[in-house]
Amino acid sequence: MIRRNNGTVAPTSVTAGKLITSAATPKTTVTNTGLQANTTYSYALFASDGQGNYAAAATVTVTTPVDTAAPPTLSEQRLVLRNKIYAAKQEYVDARPYIPLLARADGLDVKDSIADGVVSLDGASDVVTAASTQELMTAAAKVVDSESLRAATVKTSAERLKTIKDLRGAQQQVATKALADFTSARIAQGAFAAIKTRTSNFSTLLAADTANQLKTIGQVLPASPLQAPQWRDEMETGSADVPTARGWVGFSGGCALPVAEEKYIPRLPSNGPGIATNNSLVAAAKSRAASDARLSGIHGQMLRSASTQADEVLTLEQLQSGFSPRIARLGYGWLEAGDAKAGNALRADTRRVLEAGPESMNTLSASHLLLAAATSADWTSLAGMEDTALIRWIGPQTCLHADRENFVDAPTNIAALHNSATFVAAAVFLENSPLQAAALAKESLVSIQPALKLITTDGGTGEGPGYWTYQSRALATLYSTLPNVYASSPLAMPSLAKVSDYAMNSTGPDDLPTPFADAEPDALSPLMPAWDAFSRKDPAAAAWVSVELQKKPDAYLMWWWTEPGALPAKRDSVFPHTGLAALHSSEGTATLKGGDNSVNHAHLDLGTLSFFRRGVQWAVDPGTELGEPAGYYGDTTRWDYWKPGTSAHSTLMVTGVNQPVSAKAATSLPSTSTAVVDMVQALPGANSARRTLIHGDAGLVVKDSVRSSPGIPLTWQWVTDADVTVDASSKRATMTKKGQTASLRFEGAPSGSVISAVTAPGTGPDGSKLTVIKLTMPATTNLDLTAIIG
Repeated sequence: MIRRNNGTVAPTSVTAGKLITSAATPKTTVTNTGLQANTTYSYALFASDGQGNYAAAATVTVTTPVDTAAPPTLSEQRLVLRNKIYAAKQEYVDARPYIPLLARADGLDVKDSIADGVVSLDGASDVVTAASTQELMTAAAKVVDSESLRAATVKTSAERLKTIKDLRGAQQQVATKALADFTSARIAQGAFAAIKTRTSNFSTLLAADTANQLKTIGQVLPASPLQAPQWRDEMETGSADVPTARGWVGFSGGCALPVAEEKYIPRLPSNGPGIATNNSLVAAAKSRAASDARLSGIHGQMLRSASTQADEVLTLEQLQSGFSPRIARLGYGWLEAGDAKAGNALRADTRRVLEAGPESMNTLSASHLLLAAATSADWTSLAGMEDTALIRWIGPQTCLHADRENFVDAPTNIAALHNSATFVAAAVFLENSPLQAAALAKESLVSIQPALKLITTDGGTGEGPGYWTYQSRALATLYSTLPNVYASSPLAMPSLAKVSDYAMNSTGPDDLPTPFADAEPDALSPLMPAWDAFSRKDPAAAAWVSVELQKKPDAYLMWWWTEPGALPAKRDSVFPHTGLAALHSSEGTATLKGGDNSVNHAHLDLGTLSFFRRGVQWAVDPGTELGEPAGYYGDTTRWDYWKPGTSAHSTLMVTGVNQPVSAKAATSLPSTSTAVVDMVQALPGANSARRTLIHGDAGLVVKDSVRSSPGIPLTWQWVTDADVTVDASSKRATMTKKGQTASLRFEGAPSGSVISAVTAPGTGPDGSKLTVIKLTMPATTNLDLTAIIG
């Protein structure tokens, strides 16, 4: 044994000083490295007999030689540090290819970390350049070392996130194959259960690994090591149990979610349905049908429809496309009358849809079908499909949450539909897995809040009335299920009261909404107002729903029946969050739209108006481009199409220029029969801009006031499917439609303005030819234009 002290006094015992070596076999030489130059050290050598006995020490004192090499100059140190900076930037370059290979949110984290890291490295380079003393250079070296570590972590974490994604695919393959083997009787129940446990546990390891990578990426910390890869063989072969990561609930075939509190466990009624209805509601509907003449005919019609539907033979594609309304019709016959044909058809249809799987469809279609399948499975007490639902349907949906996909928790109809579907699926298909059910239920209820805020703030949505209806069944199902599975909701849910107000007061005399954004002129769904009327026992909303029930029978409306009062007259209303004002008179309805051009599905249509008078729609919104043409939903290519652009709408625009995508316009009702929208953001170059709509029995007045310096050229537009003639000399236009005539004239048109009527490059929602009446104005600094339509 050899031990060492600094200085001239050697260690005196086998425990003193610093251990240099303790050789098990004899050695003739030992080299002690890492010593300081020009420094004295004393060594003691203790011979041993191998039994723990040591001889007296032999000692020696030595002084290391003087280091004659000159320390590096500042310039030399600067060169070394710049090379380190270059190497660190190369780490970022090497990390970039991983961005498109990762989940969108993870890729954005890598992208942002690279961008921030490059900025930090540039800052470090500036520090190195400015270092003029050894003290400053030493400090600069520490900064460069920190940034080098940050860069290395970004690259390593990007690599590891890709590894995690690949391992997720492997886990899903194992789970999916096991499901196929079990359903084909190639493996036994016990073996299948073991695989589900392993793959579920493995998903928690992947979730923990992902969370750890995201904690360190972009930080001056080493990248976290991965746990999951070392358990891949066990997951795939079953050679050993796979552990779980604390704080996560695993999903076989999917992705783990955070553990949720017990209060989130949804518990369906032990006897009878719990999705959208319950035994009490079913019995009440049956009782009303027997005693209320208003409902008995509808009840009988729906029972006959259920029987007819049960006899239909559908292809899989037909079944999938019409599954949601079909289960409502069949379900009514089964629950209200015990129609065995309807019940058997429901079970067979649901098995068929679930067994076909979602793999060939988009997420939105999958959510529609999952919601319908879960509802049907609850109504018919369908058993034996839980594993298929878990691995092939719910599993992929959990990964959307794990990947932080923006449409899952964004203020969109897609999020409303997706989260309603996963909540209902959790209640039905995970009934025997309460930890999973709670985790998915909580994730769904939390994630849906922005979508609920979008539609409940004023009752409408900037996505347009088409998407208002598109999410109606899903949200109504969610709201009507919550009281059946919770004694009290674990999370506050906003009221649907304003949704009913929107349905009653945003529509025209024909009860059709003014279409805007990517919307078609279809009636609003009565489902959300029906549940709202039932839950609040609101006779006014119930009256509107009752009218809709007479038009189109629906099981949900029968179950959620509320005694109606008198149907109130439509009132002037503004929906400021949506950006829509509706003005009503005995002759018709006019609307004015503001809002936000950046909302999902929005058109660049701030200031657009509609005018419905005496049964004729005089101003027409062109609706959406049909068939989802290439690039229509792209961030930039969308505006290459005519319909979403400003020139397709009845508004005021800078001549030849689309409104900015970022533009917003506040909408208000300053007085009776008057609506105002602030157009300044919609007209680039304007200092102020205001459009006022005045609607009465005599007609419609549109006032546009714009101030700009310098002047800007403007075009006033009116889009119609009427026949149009123009008198250029008097700046008048005459519209003829359905045997009626409406005139349009201007006051205050600037000198040099030209009126024209041009054939639109697109058609209306019904395929009708459209004409755009235009008043093209030269650049002006002060515009006070009045258009009178009547």
